[in-house]
Amino acid sequence: MISETGRNKGFTLIEIMISIAILSLGLILILQGLTQCLNILRISQNNLETSLLAEEKMAEMEIAVKQDKEMFSKDTSGESQSGNIEFNWHIRLSPDMEYEDFYEVLTTVNWTEGRRKGSSIFSTYLMIPHG
Repeated sequence: MISETGRNKGFTLIEIMISIAILSLGLILILQGLTQCLNILRISQNNLETSLLAEEKMAEMEIAVKQDKEMFSKDTSGESQSGNIEFNWHIRLSPDMEYEDFYEVLTTVNWTEGRRKGSSIFSTYLMIPHG
């Protein structure tokens, strides 16, 4: 299209290429942000599953100790799998030095998902009166 001054109205090839480059850069940044959000979501899911597993194993330990007083001297370990995540856990029960009826329950959970690995340590106290 020719204007009154005799020049073409429109975009030059350089202007189009620059605008495409800017648009591409913006899309790349958006996709990187989306990928990072998905990775964070996966890590959060793994941490949640780790917490739930630790809570379950600590509750099982509490029930076992209340039923069998000899469990005080035993450590417990095990493995489980949830989807493509492998969990290894270890529970150590030890008497508290300050309070006679309290025992520390220390739970360590390690997880592996492909090449990703993580570890969490949970601690709580269990009160079992002697006698």
